[in-house]
Amino acid sequence: MWTIQSINPYNGEVNAEFQTLSNDELDVIIQRAHDAHLEWKQTSWEHRKQLFHKLADIMDADAEKYAELQTIEMGMLYSASLSGVKSTASLIRWFADNAEDTLGDKEFDENGTKGKYKHDALGVIYGVGPWNFPYNQVLRAAVPNILAGNTTVYKHASIVPMCAEQIEKFFDMAGFPKWIYTNIFISGSQSEHIIANKHVAGVNLTGSEWAGSAVGSLAGKYLKRSVLELWGNDAFVLADHSDTKQMVREATACRISNGGQKCNSSKRFIVMEKHYDEFVEEMGKYMETMKTGNPMEASTQIPPMSSLKLVNDIDDQVQRSISEGARLIVGWKKSGDRDQFYEGTILADVTSEMTSYNEEIFGPVASIIKSKDIQDSIRIANDSDFGLSAVVYGDDETQCREIADQLEGGMIFINEWAASKPHLPFGGVKKSGYGKENGREWLREFTNKKAIIYSK
Repeated sequence: MWTIQSINPYNGEVNAEFQTLSNDELDVIIQRAHDAHLEWKQTSWEHRKQLFHKLADIMDADAEKYAELQTIEMGMLYSASLSGVKSTASLIRWFADNAEDTLGDKEFDENGTKGKYKHDALGVIYGVGPWNFPYNQVLRAAVPNILAGNTTVYKHASIVPMCAEQIEKFFDMAGFPKWIYTNIFISGSQSEHIIANKHVAGVNLTGSEWAGSAVGSLAGKYLKRSVLELWGNDAFVLADHSDTKQMVREATACRISNGGQKCNSSKRFIVMEKHYDEFVEEMGKYMETMKTGNPMEASTQIPPMSSLKLVNDIDDQVQRSISEGARLIVGWKKSGDRDQFYEGTILADVTSEMTSYNEEIFGPVASIIKSKDIQDSIRIANDSDFGLSAVVYGDDETQCREIADQLEGGMIFINEWAASKPHLPFGGVKKSGYGKENGREWLREFTNKKAIIYSK
């Protein structure tokens, strides 16, 4: 057993400490979650819907309080945190309202065979969550699984334990039966013990490429269903346009959202040579105006990074890129009394041999890549080990759609930031993982679609 600390990224103060669980304690929790599943899966769709609507109402009622908790624990801008709490409540309502229609029994009469399809819950689902959107990323995974009749034990990221604890409290406050959702404070090394448990039927993880590889391997070893939502090195493809300054404002917003700590934020900015010099100059001037500071203040645009380790990791990647030939336009600077900030940074003339071309930089660092023409832009966008999402910006909607059709990724956005929407499937290809969160298919992911054939 060891201690998990919650540390305020802005001022370095320790918010709280928590003790981890032993494997024996985990075994008891999983058994209770399994027992709860056997009862929960018998409850009516209407009862589940009511409970989740109550949970969403609870989040909405004290959204300011829960948003502040998220800000002091991972550093998210308070304004973004507040809107995130409200959008998470809306996400919960969408799943609650669409569960029965998606998962309810369906009669069929096909090719001379009559019967019905039934979606049976699988059991206990092990969830592993990331720190960058402490409420949303966990609840968008857990809520559909529980609506389907499963129960879940959840390992949240170790740097956001207060948010992890609060999520379990949401379920308690809404009146859910005990053990439907259980937060577990554990180390990553205990994942195999959990996945090996006979009552654990599946695992969903949002996190790094390495965490996904480790957990995915364990799921395969023990023949458990898994969904992995992993890193991205998303492309921003700039098509023909008439207003470079507006394109720069959009591009910068796509990069610095949540301090650049988003798996689906734009990271590689691919610009045709005819627009390249002007774009680089304008983005450099605009990025330089981005203000770091207290995430609770409305004037702050780039918050502290979630941890000092992340600041150092970002700086290492930027240094390597520059040593490999990238041209520094602005940034490359730690700031703050504890070096808790990383200034908005732009690297130009990035090529395929460089770190920032090939690796995801999880912070406010934009890599600008020159292309010859649209087809070359598409080639560069797809020249990545990752394929989570991408955005295309330009004046000609037809041209943008033609580009989007050829990009590799789970979601391609035209003239808007990449985002997560409850009704649309979210997930990528290549090293960005497999399976889909969100959308109706996510409600079905951890169920068994059972065909019952009637006698003639």
